[in-house]
Amino acid sequence: MDDDSKADWALRKIKLAQAKKEELSNFVQVEMEKLEAYQAQEQKKLDDEIDRMQGYLSAYALQKRENDPEFKSQNLPNGRLRFVKQQPKYHYDDKVLIESLKKAERSDLIKIKETPDKATLKKVFVPNDGKLIDPDTGEVVEGVTIEEREEAFKVEVNK
Repeated sequence: MDDDSKADWALRKIKLAQAKKEELSNFVQVEMEKLEAYQAQEQKKLDDEIDRMQGYLSAYALQKRENDPEFKSQNLPNGRLRFVKQQPKYHYDDKVLIESLKKAERSDLIKIKETPDKATLKKVFVPNDGKLIDPDTGEVVEGVTIEEREEAFKVEVNK
């Protein structure tokens, strides 16, 4: 580029490319929505078929167990039918549980997540030579490094 006319031409080309890019993105989005709807519809049919077959197999296995209380599993050429013992499932109400543990003085069972307040760190401490310094003591704050970055070049196209 060697003059304003050519620079403005480049901006027009960028503007056109951005418009085409947005048009393409919109087109692809519409097509993806159609495909996702089709996929969901077909998967629902297949899930219903799987559920129906599993229901038949469950009734069959329960019937076998009724006839033979010791029945646990059966291998077949295309798979296996079996009853599996499950662990109990716990349902927690965290707010109520935490209060209960505090009343019982069992704070050892409560996790406390500690995180640094990064916004306040930037206000309280002073950056110096890639490090954060405590202005009161002059000590380096461990665990922080500062990366100086160059100016970024950006092109803005008028809409």
